Amino acid sequence: MAAATFGAEKNAYHIAGIYTDTCTCRIPCTCDLTGDVPDSCLGIGAVAITHGDFSGNDLSGVRFAWAMDMGKWVRIYIDAPDSAHRVAAEKFVRALCADWGTMESIRDAKIAISGKNGGYAAVVNGGSTMDFEIAPVIGGDGKTPLVHLNTHSQLTSTFLQGRSAKPSAFHDDIRSFNIAAGRNGYFDPNMDHSGTL
Repeated sequence: MAAATFGAEKNAYHIAGIYTDTCTCRIPCTCDLTGDVPDSCLGIGAVAITHGDFSGNDLSGVRFAWAMDMGKWVRIYIDAPDSAHRVAAEKFVRALCADWGTMESIRDAKIAISGKNGGYAAVVNGGSTMDFEIAPVIGGDGKTPLVHLNTHSQLTSTFLQGRSAKPSAFHDDIRSFNIAAGRNGYFDPNMDHSGTL
């Protein structure tokens, strides 16, 4: 991740909700674990914010999703309850994704996130834009998902390890890619994170 520009004004945020993603990397993807970006990491993800704020502006009820080639380009999709939340959400994702790559677009979309116990599915625009599902990777106790703590992510410091449960797809005009089943996935059903952007 790129370092912040010296002297740049930062704004406080707090978000709580559900996080899930998948990418073309083998398990585990290093981007958010160590900050090391592979030569190619094509990824898609989604967040449902149950409550939160950015620079004092309410983010509660906002859902957003992304598709990216890490360090090269990113596209963002926002599903907000009203215009005020939509404005706040765009400001937040622009700050959040500033070092993910060139921001190619931020679009309104219908985003659905469902599941429990690590079996999370995310669909954007009924699946025509994005469709993926994550299954948990069980840890050494044979019962619960493998956990990564103290990560580099600005969305959650804790990742539970998953894998893509089926082939995943992203399509948006000139940008399109698929992710095979069994590739890296992270999730956090109890995302609760604060920081500055």
